[in-house]
Amino acid sequence: MRALVATFLALAVLPFSFANASTPQPFTFDDFAKIVRLSDPQISPDGRRIAVVVSRPDMTGDMTKSEIDLVDVATGDSRPLTQGRDHAAMPRWSPDGTELAFVTAPACLSTPCKAAQAQVFIFSMSGGDPRQATTAPNGVANYAWRPDGRALAYVTSDDAANKAEIDKHRDLFVVGDQDFLSQAAPVPSHVWLQPFDGNASRITSGAESLGGGAFASDISWSADGTRIAFSRLPDTYNGHIGHTNACIVEVASKSVSCLAENGAYGQDAEFAPTGDAVAYVDAHDGYWSIQVDALVRDGSQTLHVAPEIDRDISWQAWAHDDTGLWLGANDRTTVGLWYAPLHGTPRRIDLGDIVFGRQGSVAKDGTLAFIGATPADPSELYYLAPGGGERRLTDRNAWLADRTIARSREFTWTNEGFNEDGALTYPANYVAGKTYPLVLVIHGGPTETASSIAFSAFVQVLAAHGYFVLQPNYRGSDNLGFAYGKALVGDVDAGPGRDIVAGTRALEATGMIDGTRIGVSGWSGGGLLTSWLIGHYTIWKAAVSGAAVNDFIEEYDLSDVFDYMPSLMGGLSPWRGDGHARYVAASPITYAAHVTAPTLILSDTGDYRVPTVQAYAFYHALKESGKTVQFVAIPAYGHFPSDPVRQIEVYKRWTAWMDQYLH
Repeated sequence: MRALVATFLALAVLPFSFANASTPQPFTFDDFAKIVRLSDPQISPDGRRIAVVVSRPDMTGDMTKSEIDLVDVATGDSRPLTQGRDHAAMPRWSPDGTELAFVTAPACLSTPCKAAQAQVFIFSMSGGDPRQATTAPNGVANYAWRPDGRALAYVTSDDAANKAEIDKHRDLFVVGDQDFLSQAAPVPSHVWLQPFDGNASRITSGAESLGGGAFASDISWSADGTRIAFSRLPDTYNGHIGHTNACIVEVASKSVSCLAENGAYGQDAEFAPTGDAVAYVDAHDGYWSIQVDALVRDGSQTLHVAPEIDRDISWQAWAHDDTGLWLGANDRTTVGLWYAPLHGTPRRIDLGDIVFGRQGSVAKDGTLAFIGATPADPSELYYLAPGGGERRLTDRNAWLADRTIARSREFTWTNEGFNEDGALTYPANYVAGKTYPLVLVIHGGPTETASSIAFSAFVQVLAAHGYFVLQPNYRGSDNLGFAYGKALVGDVDAGPGRDIVAGTRALEATGMIDGTRIGVSGWSGGGLLTSWLIGHYTIWKAAVSGAAVNDFIEEYDLSDVFDYMPSLMGGLSPWRGDGHARYVAASPITYAAHVTAPTLILSDTGDYRVPTVQAYAFYHALKESGKTVQFVAIPAYGHFPSDPVRQIEVYKRWTAWMDQYLH
């Protein structure tokens, strides 16, 4: 539930090569549509094969198509398993490795997906067409093989209790802590069991929910096949993520017990491969939105794994022999990978310039398959043998060798006692001694994330247009430890604003940038900080504020992440005590009259995370204050357009705005 990558490697072990005799061309928007993304690598139990999701933009159909490829570890040879099926995802090996399950909608077996609900299908590795394993009326959100290989557990949503009445348009509903775009009361999601020789049956029930959409819980079987671990919300509102708990259900009795005591936070519960221990993450010092730690519950004992790391654990997986955990977390301007024994000192894995992609799986022999990126390559599949170095198995974006890829590196500065950093990308054809305009691209969140030196297509376009690009990691970012993350609480934009300005000043002091041509931009939490910065500093010559939290009260009242704003405001609600005044003082729209930078506002019309009403309000506030402003709405549902055509159109508008005022 918790939450989604440096130069090409010259590795002697690569089973391929790519010769480049031509002059590299600039990276352009047309290249967006050529980038191949790899995700969800699943290594077979014997460690010999890896199933991986391969995604490509389809500009004609305006969709991202995904297939599952099978990669041979020894040779690097690859073949598609789901060729011609547009939306295959979530590959999972059977316990004995003779079969591979995946999720797709039935219509996707021959035609583009439309309204069909996603179901689980199973390939036999000996050949033949896949068979459909589930028929859940509301589709499958997550699933896991039972250890004996004779059944699946899966997560699906319930029907509304009054479904028959809703079908007759008697569909009025009581509003709770949900987003303002909701068209019905939310329904819970639960665990079901699908034996291969019988009918599906419900395992969990009640008002509690395993979440839906991006909040849907993973599930994990105990080694003996008697229990299932999962994460559960206290009700049907995904916005109550701060009250998630890690739980276990006894399949036979259907009784549920939870790991986090007194209803405290807990997530990502996973049984050990062979024993009874359960790994999960818990809020560090109670601050679930700032940092989580890796814990293991073994009987009545709870062990805090690798407290020395002091990073926000964003990925974890059990070692094959139950003796430790693999951990991933943002670390400065990269993403680190550690092996942490349950009783011992964690070991950071030296991946060179590879940015760990927080996606991986472990074979029975201890082999790790994972996704990684570099500053010059978006994503590839890697293999890490026990006790050995990593080996890259794919080269899906080899064509990038024909493009001029701008250099990216870590840039550091100090501010208010913090040693801060960001990812700095040079203009594509940088010449030492010249000065260049600067564009800031501020990451969202603002917590549980950070910017890294990993390849970014949008940053490469900006670099090709002659800009330095700084992606600053301000306080609240999860790449420098708990103290840095917690410094955001109660100081949501003023403190981060000072960090960003300090980084900008430090970069200006290098003599590489033209201080009269600086643009600031960002999406979501980055949009929030953009709107704040242009209302408090006059150094900006252009601004792009995307999906910005401009009004903290409207964000609290209308967004789908109900728990989030109070977590950043020190527990305050705008409707109790002095909360209203504090929310107003922190809202960028309060300072709209002070804006001097020409501002482009971008927002999806169907944004449930940062409702577009805030973009409309900010637009009118700037317009009626006589500011230079343009508001471009994207007719899409979601926090950022999901289709490749609109995605590229957003970035084109963004870049053109900077070009208009900085060149």
